[in-house]
Amino acid sequence: MSTDLWDKALKILEIDTRVNSVIYSTILCNVKQVDFSDNVLILSCRNDYELGLVKGKEIDTYINNAVNIVSDGNVSVKYIIEGDEKAKTVTSLSEKRAIRKENLTVNDGISSDFTFDNFIVGDCNRFAHASAISVANNPGKSSSRNPLYLWGNSGLGKTHLMKAIGYSIRQNFKDKIVLYTTCEEFTNAYIACMKSKQYEEFRAKYRGVDVLLIDDIQFLIGKEGIQMEFFNTFESLITSGKQIVITCDKAPKNLTELDSRLTSRFQNGLMMDIQPPDFETRKAIFLNKVQKDGLDLSDDIINYVCENVTKDVRDLNGAYNIVSAYYVLSNGELTLDIVESKLSTVISPGKNKKLTVEIVIDAVSKYYDISAEKMIGKLRNAEIVNARSVAMYICRDLLEMQYEKIGSKFGGRKHTTVMNACNNVEQDENLMADIESIKKRIME
Repeated sequence: MSTDLWDKALKILEIDTRVNSVIYSTILCNVKQVDFSDNVLILSCRNDYELGLVKGKEIDTYINNAVNIVSDGNVSVKYIIEGDEKAKTVTSLSEKRAIRKENLTVNDGISSDFTFDNFIVGDCNRFAHASAISVANNPGKSSSRNPLYLWGNSGLGKTHLMKAIGYSIRQNFKDKIVLYTTCEEFTNAYIACMKSKQYEEFRAKYRGVDVLLIDDIQFLIGKEGIQMEFFNTFESLITSGKQIVITCDKAPKNLTELDSRLTSRFQNGLMMDIQPPDFETRKAIFLNKVQKDGLDLSDDIINYVCENVTKDVRDLNGAYNIVSAYYVLSNGELTLDIVESKLSTVISPGKNKKLTVEIVIDAVSKYYDISAEKMIGKLRNAEIVNARSVAMYICRDLLEMQYEKIGSKFGGRKHTTVMNACNNVEQDENLMADIESIKKRIME
């Protein structure tokens, strides 16, 4: 086939009344033919912006029609960014994907250590877990789940779920390239590429994948140049129908120091929060480790650990390591007294086992002089809504209750209603000050 296939197609596009003349003269005329082999025509655009205007858009259909008119038919058109031509001509697309895939899967942390099978599911993470499985089964297929944005405090299992998605996709979609990276690694790679001027290599690594898993996106805050590069990477992947999964310690709307274009993109996908594990989930996690290692621990010890180590899964794992170590040292004769003394450094501070929802509601009611019945009821004037939200927040903070359980105590409200109420409280300095005052009264 002639190397001027694109030139011939341009002549067809020039007389196609469906093609905007401005697009033709400013965009299409600057597109170049890079390669044509095996019925695949590779065209290069000058930058990401122009690629986004062509690839996957209506004009793409007109281009394909023109190309097949001037060829023997059955030609596929692929697009790249200008500057990738050398790499495209050195190896075939399939060879390049195979090389990239091999390079990316070396020691990237995605393994059978982090799967859906060994992730303990509870009320604190049930929705996030279900969403992760849905994405893993259909990566990039639904715009409503792209990106999948997992958020919550450190040590709650966000990275485990993210890596489980990557592991599942690699097992079930052998042809897909999956890249797991941290925001810090992305930042360091971009700084290195700026020094070496190897932008094409950097962009090929992060934009040439089918699934991008990026951990701790909050580390982009304060790095404006890198935010722009990630935004362009994000747009390139989403436009190409690739799947993105992101973890963060905050909801997108609370990332006020991040570029608003990024946070708006995050909110267009599926946002799922992960809360600290409740007692049942903590016990399931702990028992899973006990049974795996064959420890014979008393119920008193197991319940003591799971009742008192409440902050996150990492603290629970740390507590288990201490218990298991002393179990071995005591030749299996471990007592509750020993466990209590050895876990004093990891017991969750400020824990009050006698505290109840009723005590919280009563304290908030007295502070604002609003009856408990009104807080639990359906009235929605500002004073009652604020008091209700404060009470919900304290239940989440001090009692470590899940959103669903809090909602059931406040008139059967939905998970999302409680979550939004708590988020709104966090953004109100006056309400947060009220909460500190109420907490002091409760803990007296």
